[in-house]
Amino acid sequence: TGEIKFRKNNDWGENIGVGVSAGTLTANGGNIAVTAGTYKITIDLNNNTYSMENFSWGIVGSGYNDCGASPDAKFTYDYVTNTFKVGVKLVTGEIKFRKNNDWGENLGDNGGDGTVEADGSNIAVTNGYYIVTLDLENSTYTIEQADLYGVVGSGYNDWGNSPDFTFTPLSNGVWVAEIVPLTVGEIKFRVNEDWGSNLGDNGADGTLDADGSNIAVTTAGNYRIILNTANSTYQLNRVN
Repeated sequence: TGEIKFRKNNDWGENIGVGVSAGTLTANGGNIAVTAGTYKITIDLNNNTYSMENFSWGIVGSGYNDCGASPDAKFTYDYVTNTFKVGVKLVTGEIKFRKNNDWGENLGDNGGDGTVEADGSNIAVTNGYYIVTLDLENSTYTIEQADLYGVVGSGYNDWGNSPDFTFTPLSNGVWVAEIVPLTVGEIKFRVNEDWGSNLGDNGADGTLDADGSNIAVTTAGNYRIILNTANSTYQLNRVN
């Protein structure tokens, strides 16, 4: 919850905000009030307009969250491949994909052929760690077993007393976990909820080290955590 604007190349030299009426844009215009949530934002530079709509896709079902008893496993958009991805621990059961944690718009698979249909059949899954990719442009999906990093520690789940918060692997070695509710304490990152492969930070310098030191969380809040395995770095970005 707060205010936003749109700017070019991460610089204030060229920015646009609300114009004479809601939904219109003008150079150096006013801030746009927003409330917390996940949105699709569309900017039309030809007509100087914008629109915002609540927009998220997630996994729901007996194979994940007891058909909605807890929040859906939210997909993250990968702009490199124009697909939605999520790293998730599934249990034996069935899943579907739905929009905005609501059954009004949901996708299943009528033929078990990797193609999604509106209000389609449930998708059978078995226990394990997976990368699920949803391609809305081509109406396809994949479910692939994978080794997934997760967040563990006194700052999240009392060192494993509940499931780790799984990361979603995007392109170019980037892993994202959002939004992670952390408390004051310490965390590390481990693979498939097992200590055989884990990462910490020996120098508190933002560099990942195998079997490294615990990472301090000094302020409670919701965080977007980014791992970059290509250059062995990480970021803890508090969002609220």
